[in-house]
Amino acid sequence: MHDTHEGERVRDVFEAMLDGAREPSFPGVTDAAVAGGRRIRRRRTAVSGAVGALVAAVLAAGVVAALPGTDPGRSSVPLSPASSPPATTTPGPASPSPVPSEASVVPSPSGTGEGPLTSPVP
Repeated sequence: MHDTHEGERVRDVFEAMLDGAREPSFPGVTDAAVAGGRRIRRRRTAVSGAVGALVAAVLAAGVVAALPGTDPGRSSVPLSPASSPPATTTPGPASPSPVPSEASVVPSPSGTGEGPLTSPVP
């Protein structure tokens, strides 16, 4: 009988310890998952925004580079391909220049107030 009273006493002590102690407050698994999901969404949004801005900048640079510019080294007139045959196929004398000769203005060397002299361009 000694064992039954002792067992009851030990059980009563354990129940008193468990009843009097409060559980420590741990964050819930659900709360941690929700917070982690928000963090992942914010990171994805920031990364996709940065990638979108980079793609837009590259496309804008490509469009600007493709536009005809005012650079004197660039020609906006397309050139004929090198493999195309020449325009004239008959041998003969060279055709005259398509630009007519114009008179060029030459200033007066005397500086006497006379008007400028004109001479044809050779």
